[in-house]
Amino acid sequence: MDDLERVLKAHPFMADLEPDHVRFVVGCAKNVRFRGGEYLIREGDREDTLYLVRQGTVSVELRRPGGDAVCVETVGAGDVLGVSRLTPGAAHLDCRARDTVLAFALDNTCLLEKMQEDPRLGFALTMRLLERTYDRLSRARLQHLDVYK
Repeated sequence: MDDLERVLKAHPFMADLEPDHVRFVVGCAKNVRFRGGEYLIREGDREDTLYLVRQGTVSVELRRPGGDAVCVETVGAGDVLGVSRLTPGAAHLDCRARDTVLAFALDNTCLLEKMQEDPRLGFALTMRLLERTYDRLSRARLQHLDVYK
């Protein structure tokens, strides 16, 4: 558990969290690995995991009517996936490994319980998730403006 805690603390999403908070979150985390082409998240499936990408790249894809996928964003080491759903629900996008991806998988139910148990942790993580969501929306907006210039 000490090794997982040390490596988890090194992820940018967890950086500067109080050591007690990192220790608390470790109970919700596990290391996962995906080969190129494997899906981390599938549209329509229950989205109950927050992924902290450690290595590799992930294509965030939107399915068009007719079934073909369009890459709307590529994320890599230091990024977070599953931000849109802290509580379990259906995924709205596909997230597929472009190469070997190493990540921390945080169980959303466990994480939410810990956030409710410790409001300071809940506030710190909520602010980080909001920042990541805002950044992602800003990038999508800029992409949209480029397309229609």
